[in-house]
Amino acid sequence: MQAKKTLMLALLPAGILAAQSSSAFDVVEAGQPVVTGEPSRVGAPWNHRSTFNIPGTNTDVAFGGYIKFDAIYDFDYDLGDSTDPLAAASESNATDGRTTFTASESRLNFRTQTRFGDEMLRTYFEGHFLPDEKFNLRHAYGEYNGFLAGQTWTNFMHFLGTPRILKLGGPIGYATGRPEQVRYSHQAGANTFAVALENPESSISDLGAGGTVDENFEVPDLTLRYQYKRHFGISGVVRQFTTESAVSGQDESATGFGMAAQGALPLGGRTTLKGNLMVGSGLGSYLDYVPPAGAQYRAPDAFLAADGSLEAVDLQSYGISLDHRWNADWSSSIGTSLVNQDLPDDAPALQGMTDTVQFSHVNLIWDVNDRLTVGAEYQFIDLEKVSGEEVDASRVMASAQFHF
Repeated sequence: MQAKKTLMLALLPAGILAAQSSSAFDVVEAGQPVVTGEPSRVGAPWNHRSTFNIPGTNTDVAFGGYIKFDAIYDFDYDLGDSTDPLAAASESNATDGRTTFTASESRLNFRTQTRFGDEMLRTYFEGHFLPDEKFNLRHAYGEYNGFLAGQTWTNFMHFLGTPRILKLGGPIGYATGRPEQVRYSHQAGANTFAVALENPESSISDLGAGGTVDENFEVPDLTLRYQYKRHFGISGVVRQFTTESAVSGQDESATGFGMAAQGALPLGGRTTLKGNLMVGSGLGSYLDYVPPAGAQYRAPDAFLAADGSLEAVDLQSYGISLDHRWNADWSSSIGTSLVNQDLPDDAPALQGMTDTVQFSHVNLIWDVNDRLTVGAEYQFIDLEKVSGEEVDASRVMASAQFHF
């Protein structure tokens, strides 16, 4: 463990020192979303796409996506195709060394926009091949006059403080999720305000002696978000958890709430300091990209204690990173994030779950041209379970991403 931590410390200073578009679609700067879709954290900006008009209509369409090939070597634990830090909590994933080649992160998307005078109606559809190498839905929504309905990124999350990283989804502890929702957004100059009602996706654990938990979602999650340019954003969420328990025979409820904030501070013309914060209660389902295989090691949003009461789990996460562009083609990112979940130490059912997890990365990325990006990244995970057991894991990955 000490040797791997020494390697990470040695790499940190190195990381710090070391298109075609149609007139119908506005060109956006790199890293900003097109429509309300996900910005590219790794490759070229999404405006590098051909669009065409449906003859005789005011509707333009665009088809795009990318092919992403990842070559991965795990030193200690198999962390999966998408780098799940919580996979290190399972001894079944232990390895003396494992090589994986995968293209499962590759994705396809289709978008339209139709002009009605000065107004625009937009639609967006996207899927990828995670986690089972089958085509799975990521986004499907429509947007008109500030109103959005469908499935897309939660209004609780931000992109502006997320580092440029090869790992899918960014560091752990950065709020994320793609729930079904209805949202209204209003832009006033450099300020953006948004409010949404979202599908209440959550996890409730039963700590009682036998029996089951029947989750009952009575009301949707309420999220609010404010963002100033690409510099700062803050959001809040209020949630309700309810259950019918075969253990207590009583209906129980608990309230979850939280705040998330991100910021990006330019340090000269080539370096940006980025920060992330998420704190609250009942936020476990917002942990950045936890696939189903790792969800059992994530803290539940709430747990049903042996006495029949329903308790929301407190969570805090912090992240900091530096993104540096060496020149027009080469860039690096270095950073670390820490998540702490406050679970009862004396609950036998939760001993194997994660109490704290730290994820660190350093990379070097080459933008060969507007549509091709290659890079290499070192990732380090330091994890502690509720039982007190400590685990660490290291991964090296190289990626090639072809945009179309």
